[in-house]
Amino acid sequence: MNRVPIGQILVERGSIDGRQLRAGLDWQRRRGGRLGGALVHLGMVDETAVITALGVQLGIPVIDLAGRQIDREVLRLVPESVMKSRRVLPVELLTETRRGPLVVATSDPLDMPALDEVAFASGKLVRPVLASIAQIDVAIARFLGTGRPDALDLPPEPLEEMELVEQMRPQRYWN
Repeated sequence: MNRVPIGQILVERGSIDGRQLRAGLDWQRRRGGRLGGALVHLGMVDETAVITALGVQLGIPVIDLAGRQIDREVLRLVPESVMKSRRVLPVELLTETRRGPLVVATSDPLDMPALDEVAFASGKLVRPVLASIAQIDVAIARFLGTGRPDALDLPPEPLEEMELVEQMRPQRYWN
């Protein structure tokens, strides 16, 4: 099965233009990572547009967690530590079979170790749906009552080399 590249989907949907795509590909080539993350980092597109394009690419539904209520019994199916470390959130338990499936919000449906861990911990089959990392983090904080849901996720280091604009003169102090 040939997938349409995510960049092509974003261009076709009008989220970015060809110049922005080339800049994102250049950033990805130099820094690594995924194209969607590069485009978000460069401020060319928001995370929602990338998640929507990823849903189109993979044929996986996108879910909005902002106002969604989740049953406490569904939340209890997956340990809190798994939800936080894997950044996944159980959303709904379907009754297609006695093993579910359990619908799980994730920002990376190709992260099979995370989905396998959720399946093992819950004892259910897992069906992923897409949501942004920001929405998942806020929902986890809201439903589990931990952390600050509005906290910023800042990068651990400067993104570019910093350049000294003006030379500092040594200052001498006398008493």
